[in-house]
Amino acid sequence: MAEEYRVDLSALQQVITRLNALVDTMDGVGATAEYKTELPEGYLGQRFDEEAGLRNAHGQMKRDIANMVTELKQMIAAAGKKTRTVHDDYDSREQEIRESMS
Repeated sequence: MAEEYRVDLSALQQVITRLNALVDTMDGVGATAEYKTELPEGYLGQRFDEEAGLRNAHGQMKRDIANMVTELKQMIAAAGKKTRTVHDDYDSREQEIRESMS
């Protein structure tokens, strides 16, 4: 007897929904890293050599985090798109099988 398998389309849809929500959350993370972590000149003190170095390091870290968030969002969006494609393909195939059996 042939083995049967079944794809849970609702589980795939749930994955898609969660990935999309995660991308939306990453928008907030990116905005926080970019705009809510400002370190103005003089905030760390004045008249010492390390102050400029600390501010520059902070700026570099902000850029690095923004780049990581952007890359992560792209990866999550790609995974969501691939999951959507798999879902749609399985759904189409399931419809074809139902139609052929009627």
